[in-house]
Parts: sequence; structure tokens; C-alpha cells
Amino acid sequence: AHGIALTNFRVATDVDGHDTARPAIRIQGTKGEIQVDGPAYRPTHYRIVRKNEADVEEHECEIPGQGMFWEADECARCLRDGKLESEGMTHEESVVIMETMDQVRKQNGLVYPEKIETTDYPVQL
Repeated sequence: AHGIALTNFRVATDVDGHDTARPAIRIQGTKGEIQVDGPAYRPTHYRIVRKNEADVEEHECEIPGQGMFWEADECARCLRDGKLESEGMTHEESVVIMETMDQVRKQNGLVYPEKIETTDYPVQL
């Protein structure tokens, strides 16, 4: 088995602002696909479409807030338990993701203002 993941900074998942451009995520396999309505960080709905079957399973996602609460919950658990690092997302993995995103930005000419990019602290705003 193998998988291919594609993403793009410039492809909008909600082109008209009314969630008509569905799905934001598609996971395809030999038996069908899972379609996830976006936004991807806070999915609202997903459906399971099985190959050669007319019925589609529809599922609503009851997600409070505006996203990132899973991360906040994990941070709170780590603080409560006296951990300096999450087992689910290590510091090493975080750095790899940041370095990858820096390369993507560099290759696409995306530059943030110096006050965002700086590693100096405190920052004079």
C-alpha cells in the first residue's frame, strides 16, 4: 500500500465564502473515498462514499470553537502532568514541520514582515 498527499497554499477550499466548494479533503482508496467538508482545521461534515454503492454515509462534526482546541487541550494536559513535550507532537517533529514550511515559503517567495520573522525578544511593536 502507498499514499500520496498533496496540498497547496494557493488553492482555496471555500472559493465563494459560502462553503459550496466541497469537499476540502478527499481520502481515496480502492474501496471508495472519504470526503471532508472544510475548513480542514475545523471540519463540519464528512461523508463515506463506497465504490459501486449508491448510498453515501453522511456524518456531522460537532466541533466547538474556531479550531486549534485539540492543540490547546494537549498543551493543558502536558502542563497539568508536568511534561515539557507532548508525546503526540515532539519538539523534533515541530522543528521539522517549521523547517518544511520555511522552505515552502522560500520557494514560493512568501516573506513575512521582520517583526513576525524575528527571533529577538521582546519585539518592539
